[in-house]
Amino acid sequence: MKLSKYKVLFISPFSEKSWQIEFTRFTFFASLSTIAVLLLTSIILLFMSSPIIKEYLKISAINNEIKQQKEILSNIDETIGEIALMKTYIDSIIGTEESHNLNDNNIRYMVTNNLPSFKPASGLISREFDADTKHFGIDIVNEISTPIFSTSDGIVVFSDYSNDFGNFIIIDHQNGYLSHYYHNQDLFFNKGDKVVAGDIIAKMGNTGMSSGPHLHFEIWKDGSPINPNTFFEDFQLKSDKLTNDEDSN
Repeated sequence: MKLSKYKVLFISPFSEKSWQIEFTRFTFFASLSTIAVLLLTSIILLFMSSPIIKEYLKISAINNEIKQQKEILSNIDETIGEIALMKTYIDSIIGTEESHNLNDNNIRYMVTNNLPSFKPASGLISREFDADTKHFGIDIVNEISTPIFSTSDGIVVFSDYSNDFGNFIIIDHQNGYLSHYYHNQDLFFNKGDKVVAGDIIAKMGNTGMSSGPHLHFEIWKDGSPINPNTFFEDFQLKSDKLTNDEDSN
């Protein structure tokens, strides 16, 4: 005699209780078939999704690596910027070896392209650059209140008064160059201000240790003075002007 019902008995190992589930022949085989189909479907889905999962994990890993590389590059850019700024200020204070300047300067010129190009003021030169007598600039004479211009873009690092220089302003052009403007009547920019080539930064005056209205103008590069006439060759000497006027009379 064939059984028409099946029972599954569950016995707890922790207590004396037991449970049983009763199946008919049809429901028993239907349940087994359903479990088999679900198990087989799960295996097939897992197998088919495996390449997708691998690709997703691979893409995630690549994205994480790209993000890390971006952070590294960002940190490097910030570090390079800080080093370049620090080097500029150190060079302007202590200078560098002459043999080292050539290549370094050429690189900076190509990168910044911010050389003194705008004449600081109109007028005649009453005294020229002379390193031997420690006259590290040129004296440009003209009338009181003659406009004084920034020779190139930069940041004002000094805007003050001293007994020797009178009202003076110094601009850092961010490439090793600094321009100095002394004995002014008025100053129009303060320390930390940004200026552009051609900005009127002051008016010519007769303040400080000065014998008459003039601008004492200096250019320094990496801690060493440079003759401003290197950049502005069209200035005329006051003595030449007087000679020409006498000849014309």
